[in-house]
Amino acid sequence: MPNLLSDDGRNVRLPTGKLMPVLGLGTYTGDHADQVYNACVAALKSGYKLLDCAYAYGNEEEIGRAVKDCIKDGTIKRADLFITNKLWNTMHRPEDVRPACERSLKTMGLDYFDLYIIHWPFALAKPDDPNQFFKLDDEGKKIMENVPIVDTWKAMETLVDAGLCKAIGLSNFNISQMERIRAIAKHPISNNQVEVQLYLSQVEMLQYCTKNNITMTAYSPLYAPRRVWQKEGDPPPLLDNETIIAIGKKYGKSPAQVMLRFQAQRGIAIVPKSFTPSRIKANIDIFDFKLEDEDMKTLHGFNKDHRSIGGFAFEGVKSTKTYSISGFDVEAMNGFTSGVSMVTFTIEVLPKIRKSHRAGYKVAPTIRLDKQNCLNISVRNYA
Repeated sequence: MPNLLSDDGRNVRLPTGKLMPVLGLGTYTGDHADQVYNACVAALKSGYKLLDCAYAYGNEEEIGRAVKDCIKDGTIKRADLFITNKLWNTMHRPEDVRPACERSLKTMGLDYFDLYIIHWPFALAKPDDPNQFFKLDDEGKKIMENVPIVDTWKAMETLVDAGLCKAIGLSNFNISQMERIRAIAKHPISNNQVEVQLYLSQVEMLQYCTKNNITMTAYSPLYAPRRVWQKEGDPPPLLDNETIIAIGKKYGKSPAQVMLRFQAQRGIAIVPKSFTPSRIKANIDIFDFKLEDEDMKTLHGFNKDHRSIGGFAFEGVKSTKTYSISGFDVEAMNGFTSGVSMVTFTIEVLPKIRKSHRAGYKVAPTIRLDKQNCLNISVRNYA
C-alpha cells in the first residue's frame, strides 16, 4: 500500500505529484467578516500554507483579502500556498461547474485553486437568485435535483484542462460513490474530505483511499467542540477527556495537539477551525513530537463510528418531482448522507407510473439507512 505522507510528515502527496500540507485552517465560518479575515492572517503569519475554503461558507471575499494582504507584505508567496475550494450543491449541472469555479476565483482574487472539490455527492435545485444557497418550495423545504454525479465530475475535469485548478477531488463521498467516479475518471481523484475525529476513525475509508492513491482530509478533527447542533446522547467532548489530557502531559502538549497529531500521524490532512490567534498558532505546533504506538492504540480505542457533522444544513430537503426510475440517478442518491449524523430530513421520491399494453405496474423505491447512516435506495416492481 502506498505511503502518501512525506518523509518529514508535513505534507501528503497528491496523485498529481503536488504536495498538500498536512495541516491547514478550516474557514467555516466566522460570525463577522473581520473575524474570518483576522483568522486567515493569523494563520498565514503562523506558518500555515493550507486554507480550506468553500463557496457555501460565504466568506470567500474576506479570505481572498487576507491572502492578498499577506502576499503584499511578504508573509507568503502564492506559489507556496495551497488553497482548496468547493463546488456547491446547486451548481452540479455540467454547464454550471465552470462558471461556479470562475466566480469563486474572481471573488477571492485568484488565478487558480490548488484543489477544487465537490462539496456533497448530491445536487440541489438551482435557486432563481444566484446569491442564495437553496431553492425552496412553497413549504419552505429545500428541493433536490437529479444530476448524475459522474456528469458533474466530467465537468470538473475540464477545469484542470483549462488551468483553473491544479487538482480535483471530493467531499463527503462514500466508497461506493468514489468507485463510480473512478470508473470514468480521466483526471484522478486527488482527495476526499470527510469528517474524521476520535469518535469516527474512518479506518475503512482511509484504507480505500490509501490503496487507490487518494489523499484524505479530516474536517472537524477536534469533534466540533462548539457545535450548536449537539444532541442528547452524543458522546462527551474530547478536549477535557482525562485520558487525552494524560497523553498530552507526556509530550508537553494540549489535548487538541494530541488529537491533531494522531490524525496527521495516520497520514490524514487536517483542517481544524479556529478564530482565536493563540489556538491557531498552537494547532500547527504538532510536528516536533511523535505519538508512541501505545498512545496511538489508546486513541484508536475511542472510535464509536459516531458522526458529529451533517444533516442540520439540509433539514427539510426533499424531491417532489416525478421521475421514471430510468431517468432518476438512484445510484447517486445511495449513501448521500455519508458524513451525516442528524438524518432529520425527509426525501420523497415519487416514481412515475408506467403502463404497458398488457398490464399496468409501478416501480417504487425502498429507502433505508444502513449502520453508517448512509442512505440506500433499492427498487422493486409491483405487478
